[in-house]
Amino acid sequence: MFALEHIDHIVIGAGAMGSATAWQLALQGKDVALIEQFGVAHNKGSSHGGTRIFRLSYRAPLYTDLAARALTDWRELEADSDEHLLEQNGQLDHGYQEAIDEIAMCLDRHGRSYERMDAAEAHSRWPGMNFEDHVLYSPDGGRCFADKTVATLIRRTQELGGDVHLNTPVLSIHLDGDFAIVETAEKTWRTPSLVVAAGGWVEKLVGHLVDLPKLIVDAGQPAHFQPIAGLESESYWPSFLHHGSNGRGGSPLEASAYGLYTPGEGFKVGTWSDRKAIDPDNRDFEISQKHLSEMKQYVAHWFPGLDLETASATTCLFTNTPEEDFILDRRGPITVCSPCSGHGFKFVPTIGKITAELALGGLQTTPQWQLGK
Repeated sequence: MFALEHIDHIVIGAGAMGSATAWQLALQGKDVALIEQFGVAHNKGSSHGGTRIFRLSYRAPLYTDLAARALTDWRELEADSDEHLLEQNGQLDHGYQEAIDEIAMCLDRHGRSYERMDAAEAHSRWPGMNFEDHVLYSPDGGRCFADKTVATLIRRTQELGGDVHLNTPVLSIHLDGDFAIVETAEKTWRTPSLVVAAGGWVEKLVGHLVDLPKLIVDAGQPAHFQPIAGLESESYWPSFLHHGSNGRGGSPLEASAYGLYTPGEGFKVGTWSDRKAIDPDNRDFEISQKHLSEMKQYVAHWFPGLDLETASATTCLFTNTPEEDFILDRRGPITVCSPCSGHGFKFVPTIGKITAELALGGLQTTPQWQLGK
């Protein structure tokens, strides 16, 4: 072990959430080190890729409220960085009436505009898509530019005086009274404020130190498709969620499919399937041909404007609690910022603010996001 080096804040994980937290701390003039075991926007976690959905259209008021707050915070991040990171090109939700009614109620709470229509009217406006029963269009929705956002947050953290350590795995974490001791191959730090925003690696890093809820780590497999001739314009392809009554069932945050247009890659579609728990350190990145075949069946039915033969699949790590709520809370010197993969990216600058507040001694008052006692 090296001689202890004291620092006010350490953030482990330079994906979207960790980078946003480090940016917020650096923005406030705090002494912060951001540690990442891989490089910028690597493909081994949850934050990589061209785009992620932005939407206010949640069935749960908690997340509609958070998304409304995030819209302002995205604009603040863009102003701070002089980058274009959020594009509001619209969001579609369709499916069974209860889901769409709940979304409308949440949008009404904030006085947000939306349009409701039937499947035939929606298809006439977006002919590349088919729709189930009830449809809601929210002009506030759209897409975040994911890789660009992560790179921007890391850049701004450095420009504001933050210390960024890429390709630096954390070897061990232990507690020494009110301090956390963080060891890497190059340094050993002592800090009163350790933020762990490491996605699928959270339990491995601090599961022995913090009472975590059950974490489910698995890999999704979305695919990009190219539009057919005549439907190439991005205006035909707003972001979407399909709330299928025969989807995974249970949580109000669950949908049977999602997708959005990614410039240069095509229209991404993700469908839910039975996925096995995985170890993020022993992941094969193999494309499931069974799931890809099921995906093409889904796209053939719901997306007549996409060319099935152009399918290009990828994998992405998901880390969730059974209820798909976040963990944003502090115990002792450790603040846990996880798991946000699955539906968290749209909240990135806001989660960075919330987590930085916790790291600075604030309390988490939202029960759904609290750690065990």
